[in-house]
Amino acid sequence: MKRYFVLFLVLFFILSCSNKTQNTIENIFDNFSFNTTLSNSSEIIIKVYDSTITHNRSGSLESLIPLKECKTKTNQQIQDFKNIFENAEKTGYCCCPVSTYSILFFNKKDTLALFYVDTLEFKNKVRIFEGSFQYSYIIEKQKWKKYLKEIEN
Repeated sequence: MKRYFVLFLVLFFILSCSNKTQNTIENIFDNFSFNTTLSNSSEIIIKVYDSTITHNRSGSLESLIPLKECKTKTNQQIQDFKNIFENAEKTGYCCCPVSTYSILFFNKKDTLALFYVDTLEFKNKVRIFEGSFQYSYIIEKQKWKKYLKEIEN
């Protein structure tokens, strides 16, 4: 029994040094974290900012006054937000995206997470990224626009 345990530890250390293994572990953790945030959210607030101001600026958008603010009103709208991530491409660290939206996730009055959205980098896609740029999801711009229209009404 002791031999199997030692063998397991050796294999674990060897595999944990592999970049591929590290990336897999990070992807699992990031997806779990994002999905947990979505599952625990009772409200999502999306703030829209002036892209001419955000384009030449670094730092938090939260110090700016948003042009518009959209809030989810139903649990279905939160579920629909989850659905726009079907077939999303998950990426690792992203450097220097231009934020034009912020997304705040709440559970009652508690802030769960803050994400940003870059709609300028790609023609037909949108990058939704975690506040510290550690990971992002790339989704179709059409899905993003459709969702925004849904919660604006």
